[in-house]
Amino acid sequence: MRTIDLQTQIKFERILLATDFSDDGEIAQAYAVGLALQDESTLEITTVVTLPSLDAISECALDSVRHSSEEELVRLSKRISGVNVTRKVIEGFQRAGAIVDEAVRSHADLIVLGTRSKHGLKKLALGSTSEEVIRTAHCPVLTVGPRVVAPPHGPISFHRIVYATDFSTQAAKGVDLALALGQTAGTKVYLCHVVADHGAPRDEDCEAKFLSSLKALIPASAHCSCEPEFVVEHGKSSEAILDLAKRINADLIVLGARKASFWLEFIRTGLTPALLASATCPVLTVC
Repeated sequence: MRTIDLQTQIKFERILLATDFSDDGEIAQAYAVGLALQDESTLEITTVVTLPSLDAISECALDSVRHSSEEELVRLSKRISGVNVTRKVIEGFQRAGAIVDEAVRSHADLIVLGTRSKHGLKKLALGSTSEEVIRTAHCPVLTVGPRVVAPPHGPISFHRIVYATDFSTQAAKGVDLALALGQTAGTKVYLCHVVADHGAPRDEDCEAKFLSSLKALIPASAHCSCEPEFVVEHGKSSEAILDLAKRINADLIVLGARKASFWLEFIRTGLTPALLASATCPVLTVC
């Protein structure tokens, strides 16, 4: 039996905010700053200068992009107060890889980035930076989608958390994180499993087994002050999770994901794109 130390609320001591200075990133920035204020964290703000293929751009033009990126970082960091801020322009041939590599170099505990929908709110383009970062990052990734509203100014903690699981070993990685984040007084964590609805009558015995499996995710030896609630939903996974989050006015969704097979199992089936694009609260993913 695994043991969970839930005596102390988890802290993200080093937060990496990746930005491209677009409007999509402003709310992600607000969340990164709020979390940094909550945990007294160091906030590294970074942007990626994507290196072109050979001879596609002159060195002079590339230097101009580097300079303008640095100036944008300076302006952005000056608007942030109360947080220890560092800034860095990083370079790479691929944005997601550069962000993940920088997170490793800086020992980041959390990556924060905004997402955007290129095909409306129902689908994100496959291969987008956010999806690739989620799939390859060595630390949790907080994505802030286009429907998320700006949080109140000041420190941020989460009080209504939805953790969704399919009971896989990989998905179980998210439960510890969800419960640890829920150690603020009055916080509720909703542990959720979605049963595919194929039109057949609901099996009460099967549903009871799923509820028992959800409860088993919290060992009896674990002290948990986050008032866990166990929910079995029916229907399409992404829609059921989003409906639950809306119903309880969740301020965070937590997912544990397969690293090696994440692209096939989650991206192709549409679960993660739908959540990132349609969620009205941030989505925290851990591989």
